[in-house]
Amino acid sequence: MINARVYDGDVVCIKQQERVENGQIAAVLVNDEATLKRVRYLQNGIALWPENPEYDPLVFTGDEVERVRILGLATHFISKIV
Repeated sequence: MINARVYDGDVVCIKQQERVENGQIAAVLVNDEATLKRVRYLQNGIALWPENPEYDPLVFTGDEVERVRILGLATHFISKIV
């Protein structure tokens, strides 16, 4: 999430909710793995966009959408000053 200024080791505050607005950053469960991504709703699915150009978006369509569960909205983060 480097383009969102969230770095490894930062603490992210999550407001628990099952849905976020298009384009918001959320904690998302994909299968059994949690991740922090920008959520984009598609006509027939959902895309999870990383804020790091080294990674590709994760796109889920059709039945694949069942593998994705939004845990909550990222509201704040705490970063260590070095």
